Amino acid sequence: MLRPGLCGSTRFIALLGGSAVLVLAGCSDERSDGGPRPGELQSVDAAAGEDAPVSLSYVCGNRFVVTNAHGVPVTVTYRVVGSGEEGSADVATAPSIDPAVSERMIETRTKGTVQILLDGKPIMARANEGTPCPPGALGPSFSASATAAEGGEWTAPFNWPIVAVHMVLLPTGRVLSIGRLGTPQVWDPATGLFTPVPPPAWLFCGGHTLLSDGQVLIAGGHISDNHGLPNTTLFTTAETWQPSATMARGRWYPTTTTLGNGDVLISAGRDEGGVAVPIPEVWSNGSIRRLTGASQTLPYYPRAFLTPTGTVYFAGSTAVTRFLNTSGTGSWKSGPKHLGGAREYGSAVMYDDGKILVAGGARTTNTAETIDLNQALPAWEYTGSMAFARRHLNLTVLPTGEVLATGGVAGTAFNDISTGVHAAELWNPGTGQWTTLASSAITRGYHANSLLLPDGRVLHSGGGDGAGAPNQKNAEIFSPPYLFRGERPTIISAPASVGYGEQFRILTPDAAEITRVSLIRLGAPTHAFDENQRFQWLSFTADADGLTVTAPTSSNRAPPGHYMVFILNDGDVPSVASIVRIF
Repeated sequence: MLRPGLCGSTRFIALLGGSAVLVLAGCSDERSDGGPRPGELQSVDAAAGEDAPVSLSYVCGNRFVVTNAHGVPVTVTYRVVGSGEEGSADVATAPSIDPAVSERMIETRTKGTVQILLDGKPIMARANEGTPCPPGALGPSFSASATAAEGGEWTAPFNWPIVAVHMVLLPTGRVLSIGRLGTPQVWDPATGLFTPVPPPAWLFCGGHTLLSDGQVLIAGGHISDNHGLPNTTLFTTAETWQPSATMARGRWYPTTTTLGNGDVLISAGRDEGGVAVPIPEVWSNGSIRRLTGASQTLPYYPRAFLTPTGTVYFAGSTAVTRFLNTSGTGSWKSGPKHLGGAREYGSAVMYDDGKILVAGGARTTNTAETIDLNQALPAWEYTGSMAFARRHLNLTVLPTGEVLATGGVAGTAFNDISTGVHAAELWNPGTGQWTTLASSAITRGYHANSLLLPDGRVLHSGGGDGAGAPNQKNAEIFSPPYLFRGERPTIISAPASVGYGEQFRILTPDAAEITRVSLIRLGAPTHAFDENQRFQWLSFTADADGLTVTAPTSSNRAPPGHYMVFILNDGDVPSVASIVRIF
């Protein structure tokens, strides 16, 4: 319930079961004990408080969004610092289902830092970053008037036993999928059959990545919305479940990142009590160590990547980015800011060795940026913009080194499925331009996934199981244009495993036509981000019988584990991949 009071001309306080919402100690670095004097503002960490129960995010122009994770409605007052502009915003009760927050957009008349207050006390502030708002969203679908060789081709939707919120490509070429409800499933692309694999815990909203031996590590899981399990769980190569070490605190919406030595960094998420977990942990061969020197509140499912130097780069979704050194007790270093501001539920992918593309997100943008972590002073640069504004999209790197954008929604609401984007788009890293491709049949926004298969097609599934959207228990498969441009080269044999820097043989009758060899780590996407996929080109020589290929020399550039190896001919047509373990 709410009761009126005084704050300037009007004052509000929200009560939760008799306790005031104002009791938010520790939820944000931006809170003070008393209200600011006119024109005064405490120093603000632009990423702090992202997951506070009542939060403020900058969008674009003079637009901000207030979110409420409480089970009652709240009313905040807001002020533009240094001006006389003030106002109030009623924010509805948080829904009981994931994402368990309600939202209210505010747009100020004056450009400047906006501070929100409860009972006259400031709880959070966000700077106006001056990001231009994108033009109005384009239509919800687009049919490319092109041949399959130009626009690719989608299959008709086919049934999936659950909503595939999480997907992982296994070293066998089979696909593990996990939903909010229902039993996790393993799908065999060769037969189309599903095998249920009942889990030992509720694994929805955990983080997942592949270990060096091919097992899947899942960190955290679901108690209820915003409340996470402390479990780590292994999905073994025999497709059975096995409990592993217990984390210090639960995690809901964490990211897992495989490191150069095969350990796994676990970052972000909320614990059993719904409190953001600031201290990263490292899973190492069944044990856990905490990085107590690196406490930092991060957004849900941060877009984290192992860098060529062995640090971990957090590329968003906040405008501020950071580098984490995982040695010892850990330490942080500031990184470059995004040009386009925060990209909540935008997607990110390492499309080449040490190079990252981010696209979409916010409410809602079609812009995209790249960064090259190989540079001494890396900085974000704009690349071409997509034809469609999207959030909850998926970016998937393809055997050609191009990046495919699939799904997502436009509009200013969290998951406005009336503005679903159906057309796929293809980004060319050489030109920085996007090409609009064929359109899928199903609107897939929040909780949708895309996953590159070894045959070069892309599995697109999920959507729903949250945010009030229809539960999409189905999937579609996209065949990119390269599959319609002539005969594919063939891999007759490749080794099951190779060591770093070793040369290995790929036997192929098409050796004389091969121009490139690409290496792609198996995918593990959820919530608009693939926590495992990364890409690089491999050097090789050709002879009459095949190719002699050189494996990566650095485990920071290619973390130990399983990869798809594709060979491409002079028409840029890829083979079916061989899956090779690099160790």
